[in-house]
Amino acid sequence: MRIDSHHHFWNYSPEQYGWIARDMEVLRRDFTPADLEAELLAVGVDGVVSVQARQSLEETRWLLELSSQHGFIRGVVGWLPLASPAVRIDIELFSAHSHFQVVRHVVQYEPDDSFILGSDF
Repeated sequence: MRIDSHHHFWNYSPEQYGWIARDMEVLRRDFTPADLEAELLAVGVDGVVSVQARQSLEETRWLLELSSQHGFIRGVVGWLPLASPAVRIDIELFSAHSHFQVVRHVVQYEPDDSFILGSDF
């Protein structure tokens, strides 16, 4: 079995994906399961792990919804607010979904350079 272990889906907007700079024109468009599925079939990849591209609960929910609709999405790496007092509740809630695998938090985009040193994190 061949698995693509890291890719992103998005419905592109400059406001939501500010990390995609102007010189990254090839990325400044939508990337959906329909775009990826034909590529997977062409190269013999059996499944994928979808990874969050923006830090929002909305996107984590969307990726899990996509995984329920597309059998080739075998897992989701989502985002949860790890410094939130409610993080345990979020973890329990999202862990109930069979495709939810792990949490990723991109710290270099945090406004506070000491974010990862904070006791909440």
